[in-house]
Amino acid sequence: MPDYADPKLLRPEVFIEQASIRAGLDDTGPNDFLEPLDLVCGGLRQDRMSPDGRRLLGRTIVDYLTNRLRVIDHHRHHPDLHGAPITEPIIILGLPRTGTTALSYLLDTDPRWRSLLNWEAVDSVPPPTTATLRTDSRCTDLLEFQRSVIDHIDPPPPHWEWADGPTECTFLLAQDFKAAMWESRIPYAPYREYISRADMTSAYRYHRRALEVLQSNAPGRWVLKMPAHAYFIDAVLAEYPDARIVWTHRDPVVAVTSFMNLNAFAHRLSMGTVDHEWIADTVPGRLVEQVHRPMAALAGRDVFHVHYRDQMADPLGVMADLYEWLGEPLTDADRRRMQDWLDADPLVASRRSRYDLNDYGLEEEAVRSSFTDYIDAFGV
Repeated sequence: MPDYADPKLLRPEVFIEQASIRAGLDDTGPNDFLEPLDLVCGGLRQDRMSPDGRRLLGRTIVDYLTNRLRVIDHHRHHPDLHGAPITEPIIILGLPRTGTTALSYLLDTDPRWRSLLNWEAVDSVPPPTTATLRTDSRCTDLLEFQRSVIDHIDPPPPHWEWADGPTECTFLLAQDFKAAMWESRIPYAPYREYISRADMTSAYRYHRRALEVLQSNAPGRWVLKMPAHAYFIDAVLAEYPDARIVWTHRDPVVAVTSFMNLNAFAHRLSMGTVDHEWIADTVPGRLVEQVHRPMAALAGRDVFHVHYRDQMADPLGVMADLYEWLGEPLTDADRRRMQDWLDADPLVASRRSRYDLNDYGLEEEAVRSSFTDYIDAFGV
């Protein structure tokens, strides 16, 4: 594999060629992904990116393009998958750092739901079966690797997902190169401006295509989680008009501060340092839009709202209310599995780290005032 520390290699055609060689395929599907990929590459070529960061993200780009090639090829050779129903998916969205991960893990304890698992989102073909969702060697190998490195990551990751657990849809959207994760990892103004106004139609069409592949041998009603679905809510509803929306809420000052800390972690990986000014200029405004867009798009729609404080105080009570809203019974067996997960607390791996608004030159009252209408509307 080329050494992606060399900026001259950070070009769409280089990455596509390497992915094609690995996959033995050359059909990358609709070319809507080329513009954002070119912008991602432009961001990687910045002097501020570290050699290790370029290598890491360069390999990630090839991984994602390889999976895209395989998904498109598998879908093309299985016409029965085209338009396969994805009925009333449960979509969890909201501000980041508002309990979406814990909520998705609790639902994942119930076998009636079909989660998008961390490993399969980026290694989708051949699609797993229901029986092998967590025993496929691709899953177990990644899980073994994660367990070997988690205690050695310094600084500790603010957010962690195990290979065999639910993941964020950002890893599917990122294969169309329209995803907030690229903005978080590569601070680059042209990409920031692009993703702010991007037509997300192609990204969510690819998202559906990947789900059609993944559910072919492991069916079920999807539970899909990504806070930024709120930012892209119009495209979500266009692709999944019958989606059941679950919206999580938390004090926006806490959510903003915590998400800035997550961005800082990403900066350290890609640059070896943190651009505090960039994060302060980008994150608060982005998250204001992440509540304003769904407030407009979801007005009058039946939405289930989860407040972080309630979820922390009485998680099973929140789940009982959620199941009632879904029209599904919450059995004693369901409760036991959820309580077992809570008792095990597997997300403890995302060790806590210190963070403060002052690190970014921001004041609490200024941040809070930008969310006034959201706070008033939802009592957060």
